[in-house]
Amino acid sequence: MFSKLKIKLQNLELSTKQILGGLMIYFTIRIFSYFFSPGTPLYEASIINWIISGAILAAAVYFLIKKDMRGWIIIAAEMILGGAGNFLEIKNISLRTILLVFAAGIFVFHAVRDKKWKLFIENKPILLILAALYTAVAVSAVQGYLLGNNPKLILADCIPYLFFLYYFPLKQLLSSVTFRSTSVNMVFAAIIGNFIFTYITLVGFSSGIFILQDSYYHWFRDVAGGKITNFNTGFFRIVLNEQLLMIPIFLYLFSKQLFITTKKNISLGLSQISAGMLLAILTINLTRIYFMSLFAGILLLFSFKNWKKWFLYSGSAFVIFISIFIFTHVAATKGDSLGLEYLGIRLQSIAMPQTEDSSLSRMLLLPKIMEKIQDKPILGNGLGDTVTVYSPVFKQNITTPHFDWGYLEIIAEVGIIGLLVWLALIAYCLKLIYKQRGLLVTLIALLIINLTSPALFHVMGIILFTFLLTNTKPATRTGKTPLLASR
Repeated sequence: MFSKLKIKLQNLELSTKQILGGLMIYFTIRIFSYFFSPGTPLYEASIINWIISGAILAAAVYFLIKKDMRGWIIIAAEMILGGAGNFLEIKNISLRTILLVFAAGIFVFHAVRDKKWKLFIENKPILLILAALYTAVAVSAVQGYLLGNNPKLILADCIPYLFFLYYFPLKQLLSSVTFRSTSVNMVFAAIIGNFIFTYITLVGFSSGIFILQDSYYHWFRDVAGGKITNFNTGFFRIVLNEQLLMIPIFLYLFSKQLFITTKKNISLGLSQISAGMLLAILTINLTRIYFMSLFAGILLLFSFKNWKKWFLYSGSAFVIFISIFIFTHVAATKGDSLGLEYLGIRLQSIAMPQTEDSSLSRMLLLPKIMEKIQDKPILGNGLGDTVTVYSPVFKQNITTPHFDWGYLEIIAEVGIIGLLVWLALIAYCLKLIYKQRGLLVTLIALLIINLTSPALFHVMGIILFTFLLTNTKPATRTGKTPLLASR
């Protein structure tokens, strides 16, 4: 009975069958990648990965050419359920990037053939801002090449910006109730999947089933794009790049619980359960900027009209977080620690970075980054730029493309001109969504996270930003769009 249950949520259909199916795909991708990783020394395993990735690509391309919605659902599944790891590749190129190239090409082909130029020019501000952004990126790529930056790093920095191209098809896709409902179901599946994946990893290392530098550790770090830090107490901090959107999504769910008043819009606690899972993931992730964005987002959701409900939900979230945090640490350390001292150190290092190595490393980067900005403030040092600084963790100088300061990295790479284009894009997005509190706080959380991480120009961040720019056009009951789908 549970697997057949369908719930209406804001005119969308939440299907536990689709959620369970999405959860199965989530783990199938990761299990398959572990045994047939594209980076494995076994060439045969890489070949199998390429074949499966090629089959997925072929299916998506076939449906896209036929204007069948299933092509776009395959792309959405790869992005939502595939996370931010390099699980599927073809000849060292991620399936996600190849799908983007084919999807954009087919979309433009259909638009030209059917004379649907209005799709591109109906929103002139977006068209002009994106044109300016791509010009800045192109100039920065050339600048980086001329300054001797690593071509692979230049290309890696360029690729995320290409995902803004999904704005034009997404603007239409979100008018389809079929696409919206399926995508929402996949988001819930991804939340549940990441919760299970994170806790399985923690249990594995805490129990000794997995150990640092073993095959799972290298797969988790190099393919899944994760980070594992040993606290030497039995607890391990687990971080995944796909958790970048954890707080924005939590705040969106939190806002819906605050402002939705009709019972028919509450999906039998699914939103609350998912929000609780996101808090549980945060107890293991422990990224400082996530705490700051969470705190700021909850404050921004305060309303005198719903102040009692705000206090109730905020207090409940705090109690849930602390309870899960303590339980997790007690279990991981076999009762030796509540973990509150580590939480205190993480939070204290926000104001006193010298008390924690990773915070100190970030502060040591600041003067080096400022030197680069002062050297080339207008056009920047180009994409693929790196910075060399002494690392208190490794006790030596290291050169890294990770600046750990999002906005400063934008200025350092694309200059003040590129930053101004970004600010124009952000301002326009704020104008579109300022009356929609849930979306607004989602964007603000992303902007805060970008203070100390490349959230805005990470693939996951750009996908979220692109969704916000579409301004969530109301869905139609037909499930059809004028150009994209024939079904």
